[in-house]
Amino acid sequence: MTPREEARNKAKELLKKVDDCVCGDINERNAKDMVLLIIDEILQTNPTIKGNSDDFITMIVQTKAYWHLVKEELETL
Repeated sequence: MTPREEARNKAKELLKKVDDCVCGDINERNAKDMVLLIIDEILQTNPTIKGNSDDFITMIVQTKAYWHLVKEELETL
């Protein structure tokens, strides 16, 4: 599975969880808006560090890139 496909699956999974949580009493646009808020919060609170720990920095960059990709895929659904 490509990273884009994984991101699209995560976006769909999050939409389903929001829909399940509110028992289907929400339209798709509102569900997307809720998931976008969650992703933005993840991106804002993901730590950024300065230092020489290449492995940790790489993990942070990869995590942020993943959530940006999920956000892009969510917006195309």
